Amino acid sequence: MINAIRSNAYDFTHTSPYGGCWLEDIYARYATRVFESKVKTEADFREQLSTCAAWPELMIMGNFVVERAGILSICRELGVNTIHSEDGFFPHYSTMHADPIGFCWESSLAQLTFRSCSGVERDIAASHRSAWLDFERHELPPEIKEPFALWPLQLIGDRVNAWDLGMSDWSELVQHFRKSLPEEIQLVVKPHPRGGPFDATGPAQPLRNLPNTILVPTSTHLKTLLERSCAVAGANSSVLYEARLMFNKPVYTYSRGSFTNHSELFLPLYYRLPPRPLPRLDFIVNGTIATSERLSEYADWFLCQLLARQFPRDLALSDRDAFLGWVDRLTYDSYVMYGEDVFRRGIEPA
Repeated sequence: MINAIRSNAYDFTHTSPYGGCWLEDIYARYATRVFESKVKTEADFREQLSTCAAWPELMIMGNFVVERAGILSICRELGVNTIHSEDGFFPHYSTMHADPIGFCWESSLAQLTFRSCSGVERDIAASHRSAWLDFERHELPPEIKEPFALWPLQLIGDRVNAWDLGMSDWSELVQHFRKSLPEEIQLVVKPHPRGGPFDATGPAQPLRNLPNTILVPTSTHLKTLLERSCAVAGANSSVLYEARLMFNKPVYTYSRGSFTNHSELFLPLYYRLPPRPLPRLDFIVNGTIATSERLSEYADWFLCQLLARQFPRDLALSDRDAFLGWVDRLTYDSYVMYGEDVFRRGIEPA
């Protein structure tokens, strides 16, 4: 059991494929930044270490840094603690997500095995899900015909696409799924809310030649689409988590993610193999996941695991000690010392 969580800040540095990240930006309000600029490469890290008066205590890792293995190796050798961060999921644009060992399919969640769900986890999942599903229903475009499967487009520049799929646009994946989906089920494709013209134009032309397939406006109400869909498919969209964990919909995914190795919840598809009938078509026919105690508890457990790795951005700005304690709990050193208790501490009362 975790006995104490550090609420004082580490002297830190960071590396990121972008300019920075929320965790790094907010952490800098409470801590000393050791280097003047972010670490760009393994060689750059060694160079900055050789010229600084004191080494950092913590390295904040952005998602999918190209030379992350070399940078992490130096951290391990020198005893520099580490944490990995990106945007969170519920809701996506106002929470931070952190993990002690990696991002996406390299994360700790992809390596954990579901065994059981505690009563506390069930209660937390039910409460969070109930609040999430309390929304105003909207009219959908008249061209949408039920039953339909939803494909929420991801940004084509998404780094998971770059590292895992290497697609220049999404049309090949959409066509693959359409061939696997029963013909009588409409496929509804929704553009990403922050997407540019290229993010939608890739699939647009091939869609015109696909049977029973439509592209809806970006403004189409997402939660109403999810509630009325019979299945959801895509590649590394946070909507896939929402569909499975909040709306209890069958989810088919063409990319890896934090759900990798949890194929009972998130059904993997492989575009490099010829299209074939979808697994668990019985789920689609039912329009929702066939209720079973195991799947229900698995989903509750997985949702709580995600929530344990998240922190609201607004709270991080207003509650220094809570934010620093969350960061410390999810560092590599804490994970080595306490194992899965670091996630239970984020779910269950101390």
